Amino acid sequence: MGGTRIAVAGAGLIGLRHIDEIGKCSSTALASIVDVSPRAAEVARSSGVALYPSLADLFAKDRPDGVIVATPNQLHVEQGLACIAAGVPALIEKPVAHTLAEGIRLCEAAERANARILVGHHRRHSPILHKAVEIVVHHARVFEEKAPA
Repeated sequence: MGGTRIAVAGAGLIGLRHIDEIGKCSSTALASIVDVSPRAAEVARSSGVALYPSLADLFAKDRPDGVIVATPNQLHVEQGLACIAAGVPALIEKPVAHTLAEGIRLCEAAERANARILVGHHRRHSPILHKAVEIVVHHARVFEEKAPA
């Protein structure tokens, strides 16, 4: 495995998308998967990587170059804090937190530690979303043209 080693926490729908994209990129390698589900065990086995039940277990045995947090929303803050504590950069899928207070807590911890945290906006690159924006913008222009002055 060469390149930037990335662990993925969460082997659900979004996690699987990240795993797929990591596999397509020649400068990255899937380091491991963090998930407790039986399905994750099969994904790890077929990907040829280690499976860990928690980020704490991962960080006790390995130090990837980064972690993608694609777990259920209510886990994002605690897992983000674990990455910060371990000094490992993280991409945290949106929403970054389930409450404003928790989001602030995560951001303040990242600032104190000078940690690298990024919020994932994968839908920003979706062709479906781009088409929806195009339609809305088109209809907004039509509406403006027909609006009385």
